[in-house]
Amino acid sequence: MIRERYWHARGRTPMVITLTTTQDCNLGCYYCYEERSRDALAEGDVPAIVDWTRQRLVASGKDSLHVDWYGGEPLLNVDFIDAASAALQSLCEEIGVSYSASVISNGTCWPDDIAGFVRRHRLRQVQISFDGLKANHDKRRRYRKGRAPDPSVSSFDQATAVVDGLLEVVRVDVRFNADHGNQCDLDGFIAFCKDRGWFDRAFPCVFQLARISDFSERAGFLSRTKLSEEEFERLRERSRQMVPDEKTLDETTTRSLYPLPRTSVCAALANDSIVIGADGNHYRCGLQVGEKNRPVAIRRAGGDMVPGRDADWWTGFDPTRQPNCSRCSFLPVCWGGCPKKHLEGDSHSLHEQSLYWRKALPQKIAWQFGVALQESEFTFAESDQFRPASLDP
Repeated sequence: MIRERYWHARGRTPMVITLTTTQDCNLGCYYCYEERSRDALAEGDVPAIVDWTRQRLVASGKDSLHVDWYGGEPLLNVDFIDAASAALQSLCEEIGVSYSASVISNGTCWPDDIAGFVRRHRLRQVQISFDGLKANHDKRRRYRKGRAPDPSVSSFDQATAVVDGLLEVVRVDVRFNADHGNQCDLDGFIAFCKDRGWFDRAFPCVFQLARISDFSERAGFLSRTKLSEEEFERLRERSRQMVPDEKTLDETTTRSLYPLPRTSVCAALANDSIVIGADGNHYRCGLQVGEKNRPVAIRRAGGDMVPGRDADWWTGFDPTRQPNCSRCSFLPVCWGGCPKKHLEGDSHSLHEQSLYWRKALPQKIAWQFGVALQESEFTFAESDQFRPASLDP
């Protein structure tokens, strides 16, 4: 039953195209897992993107398309955004498909007419990242030499002003990237958000706590500075206590959402979704963009696409057939967690995922009955999580 639900979800999960406008960025964050390059999508790439999208929408019968503008810093290539957005919106109007978009940005190079930009590109969500309060943020998310749009304004102040403008017209996920070096800023930063009125705007901000981690094979050095799952969970608890309302927490932090069996998959597993890199190659996961050995389709000189080495793996990935996932009691609500970790054989991260559910699931269930359960009060044991292999069908 779980397997049937999983494969149904892979076919029916809404279609998302992630467009990596550029691999360039004007900030030099120490923990960045992406390889900077001059690769960028151009207006000449738009017809091929529209053709691919048309084929998938027609073949799948999907009634909606969501475009995620991604980078690098995507707004460094705003000319491509303007061209591709207009073309994809026209396509959707032509074939009767609804359209929406989102942006993941550092918040430093937005146009002056923020509201007009949001309306023109039909944005329904924007993510802006912070690394703590001003001193920590500016030190860690510093401008690269000669890349500050206004040398008199810090990256923190620039991002703050952008969030101020965005919250009048669109949902903003204010993301706090946490590690050992800035976790002490959490309380002060949430207080800053409150004082700024970000939780009380026309579109109240959603606070998103994220753990700086070694997301790619190039970022292994971050294992020395990242928070453990236990340390990160303590920060989650602080977030829950400090934000004005659970509705202003992202879904990975809130306890109010009961963990029902899943009915959708991440875009990396959705049959009709794709990530188009700034190099023109196709990837399944945005965290792999730019990794030369990870495209699922490689663009040749003439524009033709040929399969990459991981293409069959992504097509066939099934958590119900993984040795540990197949006997895990949490399988209906987890579906194996991040598939990228399975592809890379990252047993440490997969173990952390298991540990998270053993601690978080009792809390989430207790919350439905008005009980604020601390993780130290009750957690599932590993023997609760995994059925003995001898009982597997």
